[in-house]
Amino acid sequence: MPEQYKKYKELEERMLVMKRFFSEFFRKTIANNDKGVGIDFSVLELKGISAFLDHNKEYSMRELSQNALLPPSNISEIMDRLSKKGITKRRRNPKDRRIVKVHLTDKGKKMLYGFMKKRGKELENSLGSLSKEDRRELFNSLEKATKIFEKIQYGQKVSDEN
Repeated sequence: MPEQYKKYKELEERMLVMKRFFSEFFRKTIANNDKGVGIDFSVLELKGISAFLDHNKEYSMRELSQNALLPPSNISEIMDRLSKKGITKRRRNPKDRRIVKVHLTDKGKKMLYGFMKKRGKELENSLGSLSKEDRRELFNSLEKATKIFEKIQYGQKVSDEN
């Protein structure tokens, strides 16, 4: 096996470990809901509701699509489902009916807040067993990895430091 291939294989294996961790974390967060939280939506609906970066703002479908990192056709379908559940509401511009803005309803805000609270608890459960030093090292490593992935994403040169 060529040396370069081994490096990429090792990187891929590490990325899969992280993916499994986050998938399990996410599964635990949406599974076994606490009473009264009222989280009853699919993973895609959760991505859709999480696209409301400011819970009090109206967004265009394009903005929601960009925030959720989903194609416009997917976000439109997700918003249809969320609207039927009373989580979002669409508003057409009276001057140009092609322009549609979407906002969270009070029910949607309550569900999102409940999910965020549960996610915080699950994160604390997941990381709570780590020492302060391990948590600091994890955060620093994730911050460094994030900066590198952003460079890759935006086509910047990644230095060969380390």
